[in-house]
Amino acid sequence: MRWLPDAARQHARFRAGYSVHQRAMHWTILLLCLIQVPTSWAIRRTHLAHPAAEPEPFDLFLHEVHAWSGWLILALALGQLTLRLVFGRPTSHDDGSPLVRWGSVAAHWTLYGLLIALPITGTVAMYVTFRVAPIHSLLSWALLVIVLIHVAAALWHHFYRRDDVLRRMIGGVR
Repeated sequence: MRWLPDAARQHARFRAGYSVHQRAMHWTILLLCLIQVPTSWAIRRTHLAHPAAEPEPFDLFLHEVHAWSGWLILALALGQLTLRLVFGRPTSHDDGSPLVRWGSVAAHWTLYGLLIALPITGTVAMYVTFRVAPIHSLLSWALLVIVLIHVAAALWHHFYRRDDVLRRMIGGVR
């Protein structure tokens, strides 16, 4: 698409929606974030176990699943961010008011920041110092809040504005 003039590239980007790679990364990150919730409970049990007692093997396994899925989230978030910086996002004919556009940009950059900061703080808490764990926990709650805002905005676009914002991330082409 680089050989197309700018206007044609923008039009093709609008028509194409999000690429299959962008959509796959988006939904995979969602699934991995859902895995993080129950596996995080095992981390608490392994760290709060009596010092003389060995943690349960299954809790240790869940601890590893939490860590590896967090690192995969980090890799995918960096991949998403790279694709967005290189190729941009699909444009729409009407992005709404400047306030809506500003809110969308702020929410997406906050999502990227949290999806990058959480695996980093989790890794530091796991391998360097557990003192970072409260920050990691606070960031987890912040992620939950921003994800709820993200979902609410997608549903608002779909049901109230009746535009193709949600359909572009589900099906890609509109």
